[in-house]
Amino acid sequence: MTKPPNSLILKNYRLELIYIDRYFYIMLRQAKFEDAQAIQNLICFYSEDDKMLFRSLEEIKQNIAAFRVYEKSGEVIGICNLKYGWNKLVEVRSLGVDPRFHRQGIATQMVQDSIHHALLNQDCDTMFVLTYAIHLFQKLGFQIIDKINLPQKVWNDCQQCLHQDNCDETAMSFSLMPLRKAPEVNDTNNDEVLIPQ
Repeated sequence: MTKPPNSLILKNYRLELIYIDRYFYIMLRQAKFEDAQAIQNLICFYSEDDKMLFRSLEEIKQNIAAFRVYEKSGEVIGICNLKYGWNKLVEVRSLGVDPRFHRQGIATQMVQDSIHHALLNQDCDTMFVLTYAIHLFQKLGFQIIDKINLPQKVWNDCQQCLHQDNCDETAMSFSLMPLRKAPEVNDTNNDEVLIPQ
């Protein structure tokens, strides 16, 4: 089976990543309203093991525009959500891949896609995540930070979590500023943005 290229190049800021290999049609795209149930199914799978915060179907539908999905042959097999609104911070949330497709680079592609989307929003300069997948984020340039450095309002969602008083997730952050200063981003004659892998 053909794998995606080693570097992720986005042309003309198009937000749909599509490639066709010998067997499958694959797309990383904006979630649609009809994806809400598939998104919730993956969230429920991970929330049963306390690896992700539960989100109701209604909440997902209300925030469907913030979700990206990885679709393979018409089936949603990966999800990710970006939450803006904390000064210049954006959070990577609800990142999950169907366990049948683990270890295929799907989560890596979804985080790279999230970085690209965050770069399009000039109001944020740092991404952060609370995660158990430390190695995944480290290989993409995220650094471990002290949770105490995050604004207090970040913790509002944590009121639903069973571990709110003893959070065992690792806080990590990624600065978008070096990518914004890169010639590929600032050169208006260049329609490609190279996201490091």
